[in-house]
Amino acid sequence: MVAFSLFWISIYWYGIFYFMTFLFWYLFLLFVRKYSFFEKYAPNLYNLLNKDPEDIILYSVLWIIVWGRLWHIFIYDFAYYLESPLKVFAIWEWWMSFIGGIIWVLISLLFIFRKYWFSFRDLIVLTDLIILPVGFWVMLWRIWNFLNQELYGRLVSDVFTNISLSVVDILSHFNLFYVYDSIDWFLRINTNFLASFFEWFVVFVVSLVVLSVSIKKKKRKTGFLSSFFIVWYSFVRFFLEYLRMDSQSEYVAFFTKSQWFFVIFFLIWIFIMYRSLKSSRYIK
Repeated sequence: MVAFSLFWISIYWYGIFYFMTFLFWYLFLLFVRKYSFFEKYAPNLYNLLNKDPEDIILYSVLWIIVWGRLWHIFIYDFAYYLESPLKVFAIWEWWMSFIGGIIWVLISLLFIFRKYWFSFRDLIVLTDLIILPVGFWVMLWRIWNFLNQELYGRLVSDVFTNISLSVVDILSHFNLFYVYDSIDWFLRINTNFLASFFEWFVVFVVSLVVLSVSIKKKKRKTGFLSSFFIVWYSFVRFFLEYLRMDSQSEYVAFFTKSQWFFVIFFLIWIFIMYRSLKSSRYIK
């Protein structure tokens, strides 16, 4: 969806959201550098923040955009792009995969780890620090999906067979039930708003509380914030997939393609979160 045009150039909401997200990410890293919350605990990370904080953003942006896009192409719509290969470069239709993005962000952090000779502790602290901007990115992404009439939910009549009209009116008033007129004229579940709240807002608030308390008490276990984010996100996305109409044709055995990845993510990071809570290492 075009936000506005400047002469012959069209500016899309998609691009605006990306710019806002990475700007927020950059400002957040500068905020962390200014107040030196964990400087003594992760000295190599703070050396990088003092010298080249842009490198963290550059690595993350490139890997998110390129590999998030490629992941979507190969996992979800390979047949479509095989027939129309030039659509790969249609950035105004830039479908991407959050799963691919998060995987390749982790890989980009490994590149930073090797390039700057980070300790494993530096890497884990950096992973914890970028979780809040990632949550902000998820929220903007879902709003953009809604504005662009994408990722629509299932029909309300298919999910709630005996729902009263008064409840329908109330939920429709808050756009939780919504007519995606670019698709059809049926009332659908607004999975974008549900995802924006449960995937982002809950994680963001809880992460802020945990981070604030840990800073105040000067005691926090490394890896907990990033583990909590991925565990919660995987849990929420797994169940929201049942409400998304666009995902229903992607079943592999019992689950959709996305759900299989979220099951794997959940199991891996629930173990990492457990180890984080049991660890004797604290940020002090």
